[in-house]
Amino acid sequence: MKRITMGGQTVEEAVEKALAQLHVPKEAVDIVVLQHEKRPFLGLFGGKEAIVEVTISNPFYCVESFLKQVIEQMNVRVHLSCHSEKDRLVVLLSGPDVARVIGKHGQTLNALQLLAQGVLNRCADRSLYVVIDAEGYRKRREETLVRLAKSMAKKVVQTGKDMSLEPMSAWERKVIHAALSDDEKVQTFSAGTEPHRHVVISLKQ
Repeated sequence: MKRITMGGQTVEEAVEKALAQLHVPKEAVDIVVLQHEKRPFLGLFGGKEAIVEVTISNPFYCVESFLKQVIEQMNVRVHLSCHSEKDRLVVLLSGPDVARVIGKHGQTLNALQLLAQGVLNRCADRSLYVVIDAEGYRKRREETLVRLAKSMAKKVVQTGKDMSLEPMSAWERKVIHAALSDDEKVQTFSAGTEPHRHVVISLKQ
């Protein structure tokens, strides 16, 4: 778990400074007071600053807090629920405005997940992951991508020409690669740079 030691004129000040440096809410940390402040004798000598040790004990809470702030700033009517599965935080979104959070082809949802993963990476000292879904969108999108992959693979076999798909997120490209990984006639690889990185399907040599 990530932790820092911080000093301040008071315990409260030391804690606030630590939280600001870690960029986390107070609810996500454990606080141990190593030393209470002591005022100097006659205001001249013998004074001591407060010292605290602040440890991020719940990195998933950091992500949940971040997402709530983002949704509030987006001014959308969306409910957020979270649950953890071993080393993964699953975030489910629902509500009247959930389509706005998904965006075209899931672009907004993917961007939100990328930002949330960045927050989690900063708060955790080991590999943890976050998955954000909105009313089953990812499952539906995965099924669509698998059908697309199979269809494009058939065209590659029929024409003998490489097929380049539209730019996709890393997760979407992974779905395409997995869908055709066992195909005996075609192979896949990613090409281009973000945000135009895409999957190319070609015949196996």
